[in-house]
Amino acid sequence: MVRYNLDDVNEDMVLGESIFLQNGELLLAAGYKIKDEYIGLLKKRGIASVLIDVEGTESVVPETVISTHLQQSMAMSLSKMETVFLDAFSVDLEGAGAIDDFIKKNKHHLNKFLTSSQIGPKVEKMIQEILNQPITIYNMAELMQAEAGLFYHAINVAVISLCIGKKFHFSMEEMKQLGVGAMNYDLGMVAVPRKILEKKDELTKKELMALRQHTVYGYLLLSQNPLIPATSAAVALQHHELQDGSGYPRGIKGANRPPHKDFSLKNTIHRFAEIVTVAETYENLIAGRRHDSRVMSAPEAIKNMIELGGTKLNSIIVKALVSIVPLYPTGARIRVTNAPASNLIGYAGVIAKNDPARFNQPSIMLYESRNHRRIKPILVETAKMPGVQFELIL
Repeated sequence: MVRYNLDDVNEDMVLGESIFLQNGELLLAAGYKIKDEYIGLLKKRGIASVLIDVEGTESVVPETVISTHLQQSMAMSLSKMETVFLDAFSVDLEGAGAIDDFIKKNKHHLNKFLTSSQIGPKVEKMIQEILNQPITIYNMAELMQAEAGLFYHAINVAVISLCIGKKFHFSMEEMKQLGVGAMNYDLGMVAVPRKILEKKDELTKKELMALRQHTVYGYLLLSQNPLIPATSAAVALQHHELQDGSGYPRGIKGANRPPHKDFSLKNTIHRFAEIVTVAETYENLIAGRRHDSRVMSAPEAIKNMIELGGTKLNSIIVKALVSIVPLYPTGARIRVTNAPASNLIGYAGVIAKNDPARFNQPSIMLYESRNHRRIKPILVETAKMPGVQFELIL
């Protein structure tokens, strides 16, 4: 199977994956022949790419971090929680004081829905699936794509965060606290005025200040719930704090240390928040920011992350992320730019398999000539063929 950007999908290509909405509804089933109206529907739902069943590439199976069933289940829970909280905050409230009063007055009602979302138990299932994998390879493209909501990024950010936690050998309790914090890190967005969230143009300074209050709102919502660990609530408050103190809401600094428990650290960013900050930054670069539609390739995003390490992001956590993210995700389309056999230059193919020890030298499968004609697939192990160079087709 090959992952195509929707702009490159043609009629009669065969869909290689089923597409679900956040409410669990099946939008399109695997095996469907793509029609122009389907492409328009997918774009309207915020879906940027799909897996296409290309003859001869059946052996190409993109890595999955968590099961499709669990992704769908978590997306449904987040969608329901989003609806409930947006309805609750539909009243015209401005400022942390007004939000704080509202949360206190409606504490029981809000806690009921936060608890009934079953996020905690589902985070535990997510952790088990991640821990049961012998090797963690995080492939962003294979996490569920669905119509965008306020919490669209939460599943991706939580998975990245937990993969990083696994890399640092966190205990089960640490993983749970990190996972709950990551799943709820943007909860405070429900209290931000809808006109700001839905604005397409660049935000004014006043609107940006109001948007940044979501960190405080999220903390207020989570910290008053006895079932939410304080460390998880800290993620909501601090996930926009930066190592050099230029973040918000408090402008506290990080220590650029490994994210292990250390009681000697005072007045610094919480280690779980540092992990979520790295995870969210990478996810934003790959998937596109709320007010910035530019999407980067994995190599571009990793380069950007490394540049931010030390000043904005915890450099040690960034290194951990880089070690589990393949530069060339399995299933991604590529084009040969140089090869010992010059007749292969210009051929198109797919990343067939990654070697965790050599992420920059994957096996590729060529299935299309430079004239865009289908050929019998050719498997090329780039680690054994020096001189083969290729680029991702974005």
